[in-house]
Amino acid sequence: MADTRRNNPVGLVLQGGGARGAYQAGVLKAIAEIDESGRNPFPIIAGASVGAINAAALAANCTDFPDATLRLEALWRGLHSGTVYDTRPTAIAGTSARWLWTLLAGGFGIADPCALLDNAPLRALLSERFRREGIALAIREGALDAVCVTAASYERGRSVSFFEAREDAVEWQRARRDGVRARITTDHLMASSALPFVFAPVRMTDGFYGDGALRLTSPLSPAIRLGAEKLLVIGVRDNVPDPETDGAEATFPSIGEMSGHALDILFNDNLDADVERLSRINRTLSLIPPDARDETGLRVIDVLTLNPSIDLRDLAQEHAHEMPRTIRLLMRSLGAWGRDSRLVSYLLFEPGFIGALIDLGYKDTMARADEVRGFLSA
Repeated sequence: MADTRRNNPVGLVLQGGGARGAYQAGVLKAIAEIDESGRNPFPIIAGASVGAINAAALAANCTDFPDATLRLEALWRGLHSGTVYDTRPTAIAGTSARWLWTLLAGGFGIADPCALLDNAPLRALLSERFRREGIALAIREGALDAVCVTAASYERGRSVSFFEAREDAVEWQRARRDGVRARITTDHLMASSALPFVFAPVRMTDGFYGDGALRLTSPLSPAIRLGAEKLLVIGVRDNVPDPETDGAEATFPSIGEMSGHALDILFNDNLDADVERLSRINRTLSLIPPDARDETGLRVIDVLTLNPSIDLRDLAQEHAHEMPRTIRLLMRSLGAWGRDSRLVSYLLFEPGFIGALIDLGYKDTMARADEVRGFLSA
């Protein structure tokens, strides 16, 4: 297997987004066809939340990159809500009863509820399918320099990027952001994808961890810290502005709608802001003479961002009926049904929606094939 490391190593950044992460699988499948080399074009792979799961799955099989993307696609296409979280009526009723008892009696006699849904099925799936020994093999064979998954420490109030990498990769500490060398396990993936309020935090050796996007104010930083000179970023939100509305027609947002907005901010706003910040830095550096530029400690990082071409809320609305009845009732009770579909789009792990997302990611990327090919080969 040829070494994929180049003078300009490309880092892959996969941000979170719940069920929307299926879009990334479609993009990666298209990239494998566009690149044509058969080798992993991304020596550095970084992800948070569901992006961490995609990153780890890709890294663990990247000695054969096209096969890795097909495995990832197959994993996604085989999902349904029940393989990610418990959809049984008894489970949903039990959780609802605990929340109600907490509100009425302060939770007297039972532990306080910490999540809407139980994601034990996801842990079982990852325990069965995550081939973590493939990461060490890929690093040893030169197909991978580093894979990084980020989680948020509740005890320390910091974003922690756990990375498995070549020996020359070094740990880092920044403002409320740490990079820590680790052996990536299912616990790291579960912690990184523990959506706040939706899934329970995950206990690790030094405390409880939650979703990687929670405190990751600079989503591009881990890949850059690990040596990426260029970044390919796969987002899960379109860049089309919402239409202007008449304020007089506005309705009071429900808890479900506010939760959807919170997840939208969590997964997408920091990423958009960081890409914008990187573009400003690149522009500023281009105006500085090369000899003076070296004194700044900064370097130009080219970035290519691939985003959905359509509003995924509309796509989720088309497939919302696929949700299990118990989850539809839960969404309705939260006011997230039939209006804004943001929250639904993050929890809709059903074949119709997942397949549509994969197909969209593939189609969007193939439409930009020349641009992607040029970026990877430059």
